[in-house]
Amino acid sequence: MPCQYPEISVVITCYREGELLREAIESIRQQTGQPREIIIVNDASPDAVTNQVCHELAAEPNIRVIWQTQNGGPSIARNTGFAAAQGSILVPLDADDILPPDALSHIQKAFVQHPEAGFVYGTYIRLDQPGHEKVVPATSISLASMLRSRRFSLSSNWTLIGTAPLRKSLWEAVGYSDPTLGVEDLHDLEFWLRAMTLPCQFYPITDVIYIWRKYLGRNSRKVTPLSWSHIAEKHFQTYQQIGLEYRAWELRLLASKWTGDRHDRHDYYQALWKCICKGQFQFSTWIILLTPASIFRLLIHWAKRWR
Repeated sequence: MPCQYPEISVVITCYREGELLREAIESIRQQTGQPREIIIVNDASPDAVTNQVCHELAAEPNIRVIWQTQNGGPSIARNTGFAAAQGSILVPLDADDILPPDALSHIQKAFVQHPEAGFVYGTYIRLDQPGHEKVVPATSISLASMLRSRRFSLSSNWTLIGTAPLRKSLWEAVGYSDPTLGVEDLHDLEFWLRAMTLPCQFYPITDVIYIWRKYLGRNSRKVTPLSWSHIAEKHFQTYQQIGLEYRAWELRLLASKWTGDRHDRHDYYQALWKCICKGQFQFSTWIILLTPASIFRLLIHWAKRWR
């Protein structure tokens, strides 16, 4: 099939996905139109099957495989792929996920309709188990709505997945994914947080543009309260600017209770109480303040097992 989307580069990162990588490629081959190129970034995989699949795919037309010499995680591998991409529109795809047949068509159309858009995000299907799918609609988003906690919950309300299509110019303006972040840090979220603090326009796509096979991945199990605490610390000023200073202190206090680290915990308590006195709090504030650290650790370890 001839290239119908010359501005689109699809960038796939892989590590241990093996034959699943072929399914990701096949989902691109089945698109109503083909992208300018497909770039696979092998993140120094130790898996023989994954490496064999990469070697075989490298011989196919329109596919370029880049071999990382050192494992750096999906976001660092994505940086490599984005830097090499020739298209002006970047479509990230995890190697264990797939695209529905009209995804690239919807993405291309959205960027044509909104030439000022830095990125778009769409409705996606989340598969928590085989055959158990949930359609997650693309709703209005903002930093204020996504950085606050969910109602009657300690979890943040972040809904933008890391594989949202974007312009290469936005990726360059944001300054790439931060290579200094640790393995359990929220690399994709941190990138999008920085992107949304820029003068950046973004728009939803009501059509399904991604199929997230969550049950095949393991990255979500690495997320801990410490991951969110690092976000709150690094981007404290942003939390302040959007009226969520109390949430930043919540996250830092929660992390200190989870790790058992008493250093600076008193300061977090005091800062959170000051926010409460100014009327800045929510349900999660009281739970984090009043629940003993030992109970938190039990609850969070239990939640990670079932994530």
